[in-house]
Amino acid sequence: MKKLIFTSLLVFSLLIITACGGGSSAGGEVFEFGAQTYTDPKIAGQLVKILVEENTDHEVSITEDIQASPQVIASLDRGEFDFALLYSGEIYNNYFDDIEYTTDPQETIEIAQQSFDEAYDITWFDTIGFTNEYAFAIHEDFAEENNITNVSDLESYADSLILGTDTTWLERDNDGYRAFIETYGFEFGDTRGMEVSLMYEAIARDEVDLVMAYTVDPQIPEYNLRTLEDDEQFFPPFDASLVGRNETLEEYPEVNQIFEDLVETVETEQMSEMIRQVDFEGRSTEEVAREFLIEEGLLDE
Repeated sequence: MKKLIFTSLLVFSLLIITACGGGSSAGGEVFEFGAQTYTDPKIAGQLVKILVEENTDHEVSITEDIQASPQVIASLDRGEFDFALLYSGEIYNNYFDDIEYTTDPQETIEIAQQSFDEAYDITWFDTIGFTNEYAFAIHEDFAEENNITNVSDLESYADSLILGTDTTWLERDNDGYRAFIETYGFEFGDTRGMEVSLMYEAIARDEVDLVMAYTVDPQIPEYNLRTLEDDEQFFPPFDASLVGRNETLEEYPEVNQIFEDLVETVETEQMSEMIRQVDFEGRSTEEVAREFLIEEGLLDE
């Protein structure tokens, strides 16, 4: 009986170890990629998975629908994930007390690279190419009728407008709603925090007048919305980058090279189109990622 219990515990322990980053497979290692709930990190995970599995003896397992980037970062720090996709503006989300806020894209990504390397032992690669920044979006016909192109142009109408936004933006410090009011000098008649997909449904049904969009969202052209110029340069950049644990990348330089090869390969319009195909046409993230890699000459047919 004792031998049986010991064997069972050993098997259970091995299952736990294999479920975390850096497990082993018959051909090599099994790496864990953590992806948030939205579609672009899931597609990025597939890009990494396909290239790693096609070009090395290793495998990549993707854990999807992690609720927020801080949870992804915490899991990277604990060694539960090996890789992820993150955005440069995440550096301002209360990880560090002494970070100097800037809206300059290059400065922001350099701060992220240095800070997360030193504090979390994470390599933050140069951007994969696309951005996913905050932007106010309104109906094109309303914008055309009232000659609205900049965020400042909303001031005359703000008291009567209802803003739909993800709840996190209402609560953020440097680039959230309270800081926005201080910078632009006006606030909206009402704000409604909601899940992103519901936000777009709300503006389509005229339940809200404008939304806090993400620039990569395919719903922007799909619902004929106009994104407004941030004329006060309030919002920080959110350039997308692959990130990985230093320990993993140093031990497996062939994987590190794949990450390097993916730098500046995916334009914002390309990612938006891939998201549209997944979210609106029902294609799989693996299918659109593989098709993209073949079209870009990064993968043989």
